[in-house]
Amino acid sequence: KFAGYDVPQFSIHRGDLQMVLLGAFIARAGRDKVVLGHKCTRVDYEGGEAVAYFEDINGRPLPSQHGSVVVSAEGIHSTLRTQLYPNEGAPKYSGINMWRGITRWQPIMSGGSMIRVGWHHPAKLLIYPIRNNIDAQGRQLVNWVCDIETPQHLANDWNSPGKLEDFLPAMADWHFDWLDVPAFISAADAILEYPMVDKDPLPRWSFGRLTLLGDAAHPMYPRGANGAAQAILDARALADALQAEADPVAALKAYETKRLPATSQVVLTNRKAPPDAILQEVYRRTGDKPFKSIDDVISREELVALSESYKRVAGYDKKRLKARG
Repeated sequence: KFAGYDVPQFSIHRGDLQMVLLGAFIARAGRDKVVLGHKCTRVDYEGGEAVAYFEDINGRPLPSQHGSVVVSAEGIHSTLRTQLYPNEGAPKYSGINMWRGITRWQPIMSGGSMIRVGWHHPAKLLIYPIRNNIDAQGRQLVNWVCDIETPQHLANDWNSPGKLEDFLPAMADWHFDWLDVPAFISAADAILEYPMVDKDPLPRWSFGRLTLLGDAAHPMYPRGANGAAQAILDARALADALQAEADPVAALKAYETKRLPATSQVVLTNRKAPPDAILQEVYRRTGDKPFKSIDDVISREELVALSESYKRVAGYDKKRLKARG
């Protein structure tokens, strides 16, 4: 609200959010509509219905499922995207590797502060709390992500373990009066490593009764919560289209027409002018040297212009949101 929006921003543990969404879905659709342990292997999407084929985690066939449409929301490694675009190839590496962890820590600054420090030379660090009062000491779960520019990276796997010695030396002297960064990072329960990757925008998502949504449709750099935010916007547009159009095939094309150009612009903008462009510009002007006041480096007008420019691309500038009502 301090930034002028009508609603506050919430930072929440990914698992907590998934349970909130699951509970809301069950309340509306019923528990029997949640079916686990099924991996979709392919879809027949032409004709009077869509047919999805499944197997279990051991590769044994499971009964196929029939419906009016199939929506692939399987993420960057979508099986159905591969079915539609078998020769697309692997995700594109940005040149930036990422290490992530969660640390149990006393509240930092306000206890609700989101902290961004540095740039990719030598390191950029993002810190924010995701769960409050986890123990008798009033500690929080604090999420952190470290980005470092490097030609070396592992395959894109969200579960790859990371090693402190591969990235912590870049922040060895980051001892602030509000946080000892090396101590904070070293106290993490676990560390994961993965590269910052995306894929080129597709020419189309919808084929007959099959369409793509979220990272399956438009994998983008995990910056500014864009992956989740754009998936939510996709889902809203898809629900509206299915409600407005009697023909499911026409509904999927209407959804694609609305969302594909918008998300393609986000993917491409992330590559050249990311949501944290302010950090990049301050780094460029200062040469990563200390300064006493941000006003000595960049004007308030320039800060607002950089911030608002990206918000317009991503679809969450204040003017557009207020116009929606």
